Amino acid sequence: HIFVVNATTTMTAHSRMLRMMQRRPLTSFTVTGTVGVVSFATFREWRSEQEEQILLESGMATNPGDIPTLPRVYSKEALNDYWSARPVSTVKRLFTVTSELAPRFGAYLWDFHISPLNDDVGAEELQRMHASKLKEALTRLGPAFVKGGQQLSIRPDLVPPAVLKELQRLCDSVQPIPDQVALQLLKHELKCDDLNEIFDGLHLVASASLGQVYKGTLKESGETVAIKVQRPDMLKTFSLDLFIFQKLSLALDTLFCSITQQSAFREALSDDFSRGSYSELDYEQEAANQIRFQTELAKRKCKVKVPDVYQDYTTQKVITTEWIDGVKLADAPQSQINKLIPVGVELFLTQLLDIGSFHADPHPGNLYVTTDGTLCLLDFGLCAEVDEQSRRAMTKAIVHLLMRDIDTLIAEDAKELGFLPEDFDTSELKPIMAKVLTTGLLESGSDLHMRKKKLMDISNELNQIFFQYPFSVPPFFALVTRGLGLLEGIALSGDPEFDIFQASAPYARRRAVEIMGAHHLRGWGTGTTRRLRRRATAAV
Repeated sequence: HIFVVNATTTMTAHSRMLRMMQRRPLTSFTVTGTVGVVSFATFREWRSEQEEQILLESGMATNPGDIPTLPRVYSKEALNDYWSARPVSTVKRLFTVTSELAPRFGAYLWDFHISPLNDDVGAEELQRMHASKLKEALTRLGPAFVKGGQQLSIRPDLVPPAVLKELQRLCDSVQPIPDQVALQLLKHELKCDDLNEIFDGLHLVASASLGQVYKGTLKESGETVAIKVQRPDMLKTFSLDLFIFQKLSLALDTLFCSITQQSAFREALSDDFSRGSYSELDYEQEAANQIRFQTELAKRKCKVKVPDVYQDYTTQKVITTEWIDGVKLADAPQSQINKLIPVGVELFLTQLLDIGSFHADPHPGNLYVTTDGTLCLLDFGLCAEVDEQSRRAMTKAIVHLLMRDIDTLIAEDAKELGFLPEDFDTSELKPIMAKVLTTGLLESGSDLHMRKKKLMDISNELNQIFFQYPFSVPPFFALVTRGLGLLEGIALSGDPEFDIFQASAPYARRRAVEIMGAHHLRGWGTGTTRRLRRRATAAV
């Protein structure tokens, strides 16, 4: 009896379903297709996770090749393979990102393109409001988006001034994870059961988006050290956002190249950012960067302190370095700032024009003054490489800028550095660039208010350069601007007459003599030097 009733009920349900499918074929097809796609995506992700887990538990030294895993060294193809096999996680994260950013961009388009204000003052205030909300959205989205916003904050060719200023306030300081979680990871990485066997007085001192820092004393030597511990699962969460960056940048390149004269650069910019940011997750690579900088700067007798690295207590997710007592350069007395800024300028130019490896994360928290008054450079997780050709080209460009040889600067140096395509005719651009460089930079000197006013006066020329010509800023050059801009801002707080061009000239000239020979710089030894002296005298 029960069998007959159940069979009858099932047949009735099937009949109803068939009748519904006949009456609403489109709805039925959509529902069936959606369920099928979701089911397949869920199964594919589950199978990928199972395969990865088996691979990890087996302790295999090498991947058989048919199981996508996250690489230790950045690879766009490897990230694409890994997250393409996890469609559910990818779509969920994409939905979160879209729900945060789409309203921000939609509101911006409405207020500035669809229904713009005629009042310039009101428009500027509205732009600041949008920028503030964008900053909050990026902070909520996590470390990859915070770091992406920080990188955009040094790209005036991509972002309006009001947005730049707000993005420069982005901070990656976040709530710390519980000590028991971080210290358990530290035990696992250092392969010890009791941290008290290695450290004394271990306690939390700082927390950031990728990890948190503990201070302690090594029992073996009595030396005070800083121990940075990475947050759990950071590799997965960070790499997923980088994968989404790849897809979004490719879509934006396709869109803008079809409606403007801009060349495709967003995918390359995203790839460059991803490569650098991904390397920050490998603390052994950070340790290698720090040791290299310490060695190279010591060779050149730079008066800069780089903390020692304790390699016995450093792994992929933990780095242990010498503890530095001191204060941020920006918080130092004015007399000390005035004394150390020339050292800082030479430090950054040495990296750029000589060493070829550049500290790519310059901010006030990474420049310290030790208790004995020495400038100290911290945090080498993000470093950029500058090849020899670019170093030579940059040196020549600085020389031509200070000699006001604008024709050579635009026709040769700009192409060699990647600002303009090799086959681009610069005849129309030269007078515009001459006005921008002369009026906006060289003639404004150290007066930031005057420089801002002059840049506002030539805003039309700046817009024309960035949006009507195939002009782009090489990533390493943006980092140079950020580093020297940071030093200039700190210097001006102690010396209102500080001039970054004058401060850069002595080292640039010495380096140019080494590369180009003294006979190329005869003009500099006369006219340029006199101009620099006149500007210094006028300032006094």
